[in-house]
Amino acid sequence: MLERDETVNPYKYVKDTPYRLYINGEFVPSQSGETIELINPVNNEKFATVYKGGKAEVEKAIVAARDAFDRGPWGRMTNYQRSKLLLKAHELMAERLEELAALEALNGGKIYSGCLHYDAVKGLDGLQYSAGQARCLEGKVIPVDGGGRFLNYVIWQPRGVVAEILPWNCPLMMGTINAAAALAAGNTVIIKPSSWTPLSMLVMAEIFHEAGFPPGVVNIITGSGAHVGSALVESPRVDFISLTGGTETGREIIAQSSATIKDIALELGGKSPNIIFPDIQWEAAVKWARSAFTMSSGQICVAGTRLILHRSIYDEFLENLKAECEKLVPGDGFHGDKGVNLPPLIHKDHAARVWGYIEKAKAEGARLITGGVPYSDPVLAKGNFVPPTIFADVTPEMTVFREEIFGPVLAVTPFDTEREAIDLANNTPFGLAGAVFTNDGRRALRVAEAIHAGQIYVNTYFSKGIVESPGIGWKDSGLGAGGIQRYMRQKTIFVDINEEIITPP
Repeated sequence: MLERDETVNPYKYVKDTPYRLYINGEFVPSQSGETIELINPVNNEKFATVYKGGKAEVEKAIVAARDAFDRGPWGRMTNYQRSKLLLKAHELMAERLEELAALEALNGGKIYSGCLHYDAVKGLDGLQYSAGQARCLEGKVIPVDGGGRFLNYVIWQPRGVVAEILPWNCPLMMGTINAAAALAAGNTVIIKPSSWTPLSMLVMAEIFHEAGFPPGVVNIITGSGAHVGSALVESPRVDFISLTGGTETGREIIAQSSATIKDIALELGGKSPNIIFPDIQWEAAVKWARSAFTMSSGQICVAGTRLILHRSIYDEFLENLKAECEKLVPGDGFHGDKGVNLPPLIHKDHAARVWGYIEKAKAEGARLITGGVPYSDPVLAKGNFVPPTIFADVTPEMTVFREEIFGPVLAVTPFDTEREAIDLANNTPFGLAGAVFTNDGRRALRVAEAIHAGQIYVNTYFSKGIVESPGIGWKDSGLGAGGIQRYMRQKTIFVDINEEIITPP
């Protein structure tokens, strides 16, 4: 494994022919022959192509997954056997970790060292963790009084055919973790990566294939949400939809799934508050506030994009935060040796959307502290780079306070009292994450419990257990369980154990 400051040439891993879909244990082109061009966000140049799936490929995948679950060997395998297959996939993925990280960074315009030491490693950990969970799927026995001797036990069973719709910002990590959990639970899966970033999961198909998963158990199809995603959601033969994506996409899936009363789990957008009180460890709080909204250029659903800052430290903290943001170095994420730590946005259309939010914030009267104008460097101008942008004196009525931007844009709002800070934090339709920085332990617990969100950080930011302790979105940020139980359903069974069967009255 490479050290953090080394570089790698990602193009040595790129195929010169279109990447194929993976359906029913075979790597196949799309029936239409259409392909999708993959664009490097650093320079907006094409570097690879993948076949574009459609409804025909969805139908084949559903038939394969349905048959593998209902009649194939998968349903007859023991938990131990499924666990062994996941451990084999873990072994094979570990051998190709550099390749997977390089393709993930190239396709998503990400920092390579981050992909290698976090995204890929967490995906790898997800396989191992789920392999263990497959051996520990326990139910429970409940004492009941039914007028005699009865045994009541509760078991968890797989949902069946699971469709996993992935986000474009972290497909390798989320795709591997979620697929591993679904497989450990005993489901078959159809994975639809984003059309912008499908590459790493198409390579993971090779790993699942080599590991020996039976045909139809894992299927991976690229294509548009309008065709592939909608066909999966609307099919009565797909039992469960799991989506990580935007809130508007989540609303569409809720509507589309209503025809089949399909179970769904949605991890959606966020506009997470980061509350900072004056009694803090100053340097750490400033650096975490910077990372909270600039990590991956703000393209993280739990990003702390609303800084709720105590008035007594307001100006001094912003001055320090501005200085920290201006230390960030934009560029190609494979140039860690040059100090590059600020990647581009995923796509030129998304970058244009973020710039639109920046201009709207200016027009609505927010005070620009830093950033807010494009880089002048002609090399950076070829890509989708947006500098860290801080707006101060933001009020709850402003668009930059209310709407998810998904870029390195921070809205800063002052507060005086703890109650005011909590009210500002909860003044949003989102409820994904939040943070509080204070050296007062009792205050930290009060505020953490008062924030209306599913994942809270105290004197830090970002999850420290994304595999072991998955977050749950509140309000417009999602619904459904996390972890392996997302992919299972509960069944309660009553057994008459009397010597003679009790007849009904």
